[in-house]
Amino acid sequence: MPLRELNQHTSAVIEAVARGASVVITRNGRPVARMVPVSPAASGLGQLVAAGRATAPTIQGPIPAPLAGDNGIDLARAVSADRDGER
Repeated sequence: MPLRELNQHTSAVIEAVARGASVVITRNGRPVARMVPVSPAASGLGQLVAAGRATAPTIQGPIPAPLAGDNGIDLARAVSADRDGER
């Protein structure tokens, strides 16, 4: 981003950086500085959340695994029968 554009749109640029964007500032077409968030998104998910393209998880810790075979169903047979039905 040219220095002149930064001067004209400082608030918008600061807002974009606060949401996780990284901005390279140029003078005469050459990079002279980079603006980055103070606490950058730690992952790709963090960047997607900052951009409004994803929702952050609402629970902490490992995701509980579903209970398998708890109701007396042979899961291997059920999957096999389901696949047979697709053929």
